Order: sequence, then C-alpha cells, then structure tokens
Amino acid sequence: MRSRAILILISLLIVVGFLGFQLELNLPGRPPSIDKTYTPLTKSPPTSVSSYDVLGYVVESEKADRWLQTEKGRQALSPDHGAVKVTEELIDLGRDAFYQETFGNEYLFTDVVGILDGPINLGSIAKAVWV
Repeated sequence: MRSRAILILISLLIVVGFLGFQLELNLPGRPPSIDKTYTPLTKSPPTSVSSYDVLGYVVESEKADRWLQTEKGRQALSPDHGAVKVTEELIDLGRDAFYQETFGNEYLFTDVVGILDGPINLGSIAKAVWV
C-alpha cells in the first residue's frame, strides 16, 4: 500500500513537471490591447491628454493653459511643485511598466517559496508527506 502511494506521488510529480515545462509560462512581451482588458469597463483611460497631474489632482488642459499664462500658474505647474504633464508617451510608459515590471514579486517566488533556499523545500514537503 505504501509503495503504491509513493508510485502514484512520483507519477503525479512527473506529469505536473512535464506539463509545467511544456507550458513555458512567462511575462507578456508587450501590454495587451486596451480592448482586451477590463479597463474600458471599470475605469476609462484618461481622455484629457495634455492636462497636468499635480500631486494626484488633475488640472484640465484648458485650466492649465490659463495658468501657464501667469507666473504663479507656471510655478504651480512646474515639476518642482509635483506637476506632471499627461501625454500619450507617459500613458504608454505606464502601461509598459505595469505589464512588464515584476515589482519585487520575484523575491516571493525565489526566496520564500524557493525550492532550494526557501522554507518550503523538498525536504519539508517530503517530511510532510511521510508523516
């Protein structure tokens, strides 16, 4: 009975390993098309390109044009005061960063759940199965 369980476990590990190797999961090379995401359904992308974002507050392009005509407005919309001009390039850069960067997730997979270095290793799995 015990050898049968071991044989089933080894066979299952081989099948899962083979399927995992065949899938070749990886991060996408380019962000998906906006039409293939839930973004239009949940929150539409910003339509006011050439507006400004000042520390999280949106200054529409018409208002920004009026502000840029005065010295105080130019100072308020300067990068020194946290203002960022919203452009198509900036939006594309944000989409690229969101879909291609790992944001530190690789530490979870390599150090915490890592097969060789993390606390969940082959030895602890084998010990849990045998006990």
